[in-house]
Amino acid sequence: MNTSDPRHDWMRQYAEGTASAEITSQLEHALREDAAFRRLFLEYLSVDLALSDRAACLEPAPEPAVVPLRGRLGRAVRTWAAVAAVAALLVVVSAWWLNRQPHRANDKAVAGVLDPYLAIVVDQSPEARWSGTNAPQGLGHALGRDRCCLESGKATLQLDNGVELLLQAPTELQLHSVDHGTLYRGTLSARVPKGATGFRVDAPGLNVVDLGTEFSLAVDDSGQPMVHVFKGKVLAAIPSLPDSRTELAAGDSARFDATGGGLKLGPEDPSLFPALDDDTRLPRTTGDLRFLRRAPKAVKEGTYEHDYVIAFEEQADVVLPQAISVIRGISLQQDAPQPSKPERVTLPAGTRVRSYYVHFDNVGRGMGEVESKGAITFDQPVLGVVIPNWDLKQTDPWSARADTTYETDINRTLEMRFMGSKTYKPQPNISGRYDEVHLGADGHTVTMDLLASWSVDQFRILVSVADDQAAAEPTRADLAQMAKPEHR
Repeated sequence: MNTSDPRHDWMRQYAEGTASAEITSQLEHALREDAAFRRLFLEYLSVDLALSDRAACLEPAPEPAVVPLRGRLGRAVRTWAAVAAVAALLVVVSAWWLNRQPHRANDKAVAGVLDPYLAIVVDQSPEARWSGTNAPQGLGHALGRDRCCLESGKATLQLDNGVELLLQAPTELQLHSVDHGTLYRGTLSARVPKGATGFRVDAPGLNVVDLGTEFSLAVDDSGQPMVHVFKGKVLAAIPSLPDSRTELAAGDSARFDATGGGLKLGPEDPSLFPALDDDTRLPRTTGDLRFLRRAPKAVKEGTYEHDYVIAFEEQADVVLPQAISVIRGISLQQDAPQPSKPERVTLPAGTRVRSYYVHFDNVGRGMGEVESKGAITFDQPVLGVVIPNWDLKQTDPWSARADTTYETDINRTLEMRFMGSKTYKPQPNISGRYDEVHLGADGHTVTMDLLASWSVDQFRILVSVADDQAAAEPTRADLAQMAKPEHR
C-alpha cells in the first residue's frame, strides 16, 4: 500500500493507542468494506507489533475471546498493551465478518470458538507416533489447540490457511490459531503460501514471523532456538530484548541465546533443518478438501473425527481391464428447477488412468447434517468420476488399494438428483438438499458440495495418464477418441 494513503497513519495511530474517535470510526469502516485492507491491517499488526518493544513477556499471550471462522482474521498481536488497543476493534470487525460468512453446520459460535480443529495430518512416516491429550491418531486425522507431541518419525500438517508444517520427532507443538503456534522442543519447517503471510511461531524466548517464506525452526536440547530460511524472509526477535529484532533472508541461519541475549549468525548444520518435499506435482485443493500424500489405512464410516473432505491417490498408473461407465460434464445446481442429466461416457478397456478416492464423513453419529465444500485440481485432464455404488463396486477390484480398508455399504453413495431411474429413486439429505459434484470447464478441476449425516459420501475420480515419452496433455480429440458416449 502507498504510504501516502491516510489509512497507513490510521493503522499506526490505532496500534499506538493515539487514534481519535473519528479515525477509529474511519478505520472500522475501511476494514468492513475492503478485504485486502483487512489482511494488510492484520499483517501490519503481526509484523510491526508482535516483534516490537511492546512484547514484554516471553510466554505467548492468551488468544482473544473472538476467534474468526477458520482463522481468516489473524492472531498476531501478543502484548498486553497492543491487545488492549486492538481487541475492541477486532471484536467489532470479527463480529461483522462472522455474520456475513456461510457457517458450516458443525460450527459452534460458543464462547467465541467456532471450530475445534485447525489442521490435518496430510503425511507421516510409517514409524510416526503421537502423544498428548487429543493428539491426532495418525494420517488423515485432525488436531486443534491442544499441546501434542510427535514422539517418533516425521509428519506433515496442513493448516486451514494453507500453511504446511513438517515436524521431525521428537517435537512438541501447540497451535493457538492458524496464524500462530508454539514450538516447545524439536524441529519444525514451514511453507507459508500467499495470503498467509504473517504466520508466527514462538520458541522458548523467541518469536519468528514469516514474510512469505519457507523456513525452519529448531530447539536444541539446551533450549536454544535456531532459525534457517530456505526462501523469502522472516523476522525473528527475543521479545524481552527490543534490539534483538533480526531480519533473515534466504540462506541465512541464526542461533539465539534467549537467556544471555546473544545472537550468532550461521551457518548451522543443514541437517538440523529438514526441508519440505516439493509439492508442485501434487493435486491442488481448496476449501475444506485436503489431499493426503499417502493412502490411509481405512476409509470406513466413523474412521475420522473431523469434518474435512479427504482425497488420496489409489493407483498411479493402471490399465482398465474392461470398459467402464463414468460421469463427465456435470453441471448441477441446488436451486436448478430441473436437474440436468450428466454426460455418461464409456472408457474402453486398455485406457490408462490414475485413480483418486474422495471420502467425507461427519464428526460423531446421529442426525446432525454437516456441509463441506472444496475443489481439487489435477495436472492432467479428468476422464470422469465414478459415483453410484454399483459403479464403485465395479471399479473396486482394480482401483482400490490392497492396504486400505474401504466402506462397502450402499450408504457410501452420494445423494444426487441425476441418479434417478426406475430402479433407483434418489433420496435427498435430511435438509432436502442433494450432494453436488462438478467438473470444471478447464477439465482439470472437480468441485464438490457434500452433506453428510449418518452415512459417508465417497466417490472416485479418474485422471488421464500423460505419455512417458511425450509429456503433452491429451487433446480434446484424444479424449473424444478415448471416451465413447453411451447411447441408453
